[in-house]
Amino acid sequence: MTVSTTGTAMGRIAKALSAGVAVMGLLFGAAGMAQADEQSYMDYLFAHGFTYHRGADAAPVTIEWGHWVCDKIHRAGNPRDGLILLDNLPLTDVMIEGAQHELCPDTLGGSDPAPVSEPS
Repeated sequence: MTVSTTGTAMGRIAKALSAGVAVMGLLFGAAGMAQADEQSYMDYLFAHGFTYHRGADAAPVTIEWGHWVCDKIHRAGNPRDGLILLDNLPLTDVMIEGAQHELCPDTLGGSDPAPVSEPS
């Protein structure tokens, strides 16, 4: 290997490593964000009187319900749309509210900010 070839090889290695580090940062950053949202969802539930119950008897299942609520709202507009009574039983109003506030706030349908007028 000549000096110029070594420099080129080192440059390629550095580029590959920096790309890998960037990808890992995105992966871990997104995972940390999802974990924070899920924790804030559980915190919201317990702060609003939620207790574990049949069908939502542990944190992982309850978090699954929260994500399901968001998906259902995004697809159908209503988390209870198309559910039979037995499917509705584990899903409480506070679970729906918590999911909307902490997991998918885009579903709250808040009003758009007033448009800013151009200066005259």
